[in-house]
Amino acid sequence: MFRLRKILGQFISVFFPFRCHVCKNNCDFGIVLCNECKEKLEKSIHKPEEIKDTNCDFSVFTMSSYKDFTSDIVKIIKYKPSKKLAKILASVCYKQAQLNDFITKEDIIIPVPMHEKRLEERGFNQASVLAENYAQKAGCHFSPAVIRSRFTKPQASCNESERATNLDNAFILDPKLIKKLFIGKRLIIVDDIATTGTTLKKCVEPLKELGAKKIIALVVSHSYKNNN
Repeated sequence: MFRLRKILGQFISVFFPFRCHVCKNNCDFGIVLCNECKEKLEKSIHKPEEIKDTNCDFSVFTMSSYKDFTSDIVKIIKYKPSKKLAKILASVCYKQAQLNDFITKEDIIIPVPMHEKRLEERGFNQASVLAENYAQKAGCHFSPAVIRSRFTKPQASCNESERATNLDNAFILDPKLIKKLFIGKRLIIVDDIATTGTTLKKCVEPLKELGAKKIIALVVSHSYKNNN
């Protein structure tokens, strides 16, 4: 059976070549990230470091700089889009950033939500893919506690003044949430990118009524203002 699968895979690779989503080099069927690109990704990920140049009033941690190789990965995940690549990114982040030391079993991991309209367009929320993967590996609780109540313009498409108000009242708690389960817990908000931190800040606002012990954010990459 294994040999048959191998022969079939070779046949498919010859007549229907599969390519790495990043460098476009030929890969075996089903491989979306070649070994060379995976190594580059691994080298760009580091242990969570606290970001100092956001407008958030809580701690935000990043695992890479957006000027590094991770920016290519994140863009492809968002705009290709590729859920399989998002899962690879999540696994690499967890291992390379040693998130087993950063996330405890008592934490609750919450993804930055995506509006249902954009979710329908893309097919998945990359923040949820990351958050679920981290929670599963860490053995802690995953919760889509916050929902996006209205459709908004992408922050990346906004100018500086628009960014400040674009997400006003865009996030609310899930009405079905059992609030008492969050009391005294550390909540970790997960997203792919942080720039000014406005999205994270607006997402956290409704969570403050849950009585959590602490709220922090963890992102894959951060676009530093001073280009460090």
